[in-house]
Amino acid sequence: MATRKQKLFWIAIVLSVGALFLVRCFFFFQSEQSETLVTHVGESAEVVGMVVADPDRRDTSLHLTVDVETVGGVSTSGKLLALVPRESSVSFGDVVTVRGPITLPESFEGNAGRIFDYPGYLRVQGISAQMSRAELVRDTSGGFSIQRFLFSIKHTFEHSLQKLLPEPDESLLEGILLGERHGIPKDLTNAFIESGLIHVVVLSGYNITIVAEGVFRLLSFLPTSASYPIGGILMIFFAVMTGAGSTTLRALIMGLIALLARYLHRSALAMRSLIFAGVVMIFWNPEVLLHDPSFMLSMLATFGLITLSPTVEHWLGELRLFRYKRMQGAKSIAASTIAVEIVVLPALLYQTGVLSLLSIPANVLALPVVPAAMLAGFVAGLTNLVPAPLGQLLAFIPTLICDILLKWMLLITTAVAATPFGAVTIPAFSFWLALLLYIPILWFAIGRYKRTSVVES
Repeated sequence: MATRKQKLFWIAIVLSVGALFLVRCFFFFQSEQSETLVTHVGESAEVVGMVVADPDRRDTSLHLTVDVETVGGVSTSGKLLALVPRESSVSFGDVVTVRGPITLPESFEGNAGRIFDYPGYLRVQGISAQMSRAELVRDTSGGFSIQRFLFSIKHTFEHSLQKLLPEPDESLLEGILLGERHGIPKDLTNAFIESGLIHVVVLSGYNITIVAEGVFRLLSFLPTSASYPIGGILMIFFAVMTGAGSTTLRALIMGLIALLARYLHRSALAMRSLIFAGVVMIFWNPEVLLHDPSFMLSMLATFGLITLSPTVEHWLGELRLFRYKRMQGAKSIAASTIAVEIVVLPALLYQTGVLSLLSIPANVLALPVVPAAMLAGFVAGLTNLVPAPLGQLLAFIPTLICDILLKWMLLITTAVAATPFGAVTIPAFSFWLALLLYIPILWFAIGRYKRTSVVES
């Protein structure tokens, strides 16, 4: 039991952190308000600035995040989202001149009547205005930077994959390996949502936490002293391959914390690490607390794995199906999926409105092949970089293996999505109802966590 002095100490810590957070928020939002880009909304002008994020190539346009220097020759501060023609060739760090009308982003209605807070989503990235129909007037190549180098590696690897696999297999592999899912057809994306497998192709803590589970299972034949370092290095390398953006790094931190709990059996340490990581991220950018759904899902998914996964895995171990040695991997995946979904469900329903009734069997069938597909795809992409014909010859076997595994995932996804009543749509409900639903869930999760911590100690 904590002594009175210990309780007072932690109360003082919480109050101090709260006070510092208020100070941080004051200066952060003061800085946002001092930006002058919004004063040019409604104008049609030439904007000069630097591209400060990896250009996002969509079906009909190329999205550029521009740190504005001037608007119409007038010194201006703020970030602009400029949509230029898709065929434009622009890289991170380039200085560009774009021309078009400057507007404010607007919210729009998404699935099941949900209103997507698009302005808030952009504010998390520091973007306050957009240019939906931008003309790229000039593009001056930027100098060397670490991020520019990492993004160039990513794009070289993407081009290698595009030469190897047909669609939609290639787009699915890019989603798994690189977090790029814009090439996946809309109907297939909906199938992933309805089957409860969308986390596989969405780069978030939800994705890395679940998929990394399979990576460690794949390395289970190695001694613990070798599997953990190798697994951690693979996850870090994965982050580097995706360009090491802020979303990727956050997802990596969440995944590492969750696996710390699962494999070191130190839930108390993992919980403290989760809280510390969350506090640091919120201090760095307070907007994530208000407008970033992926941040909340990452925190909740990791919290679910830390608090509930050991209990769920123990319960599943009582079932005859999971008593066989060959079913231990499936048991672990099922436990992780159930633990995560229990905690993220209200938030997920609040945001998407889609309740997948077959997500657990879908995950048990699909997730075991994800690590092997990632490994085969990674090897195929690397070997294909070797000059032809040697590169094509070396890439043939891993490409074939990867394609078979991807087709299996697509089969599971489309079959589950096509199953009658496999998913239901929940009407939109209030934020306060979602909070109310979390009262029993958090009470249950924290209770199980305390019992697990007592057993560990």
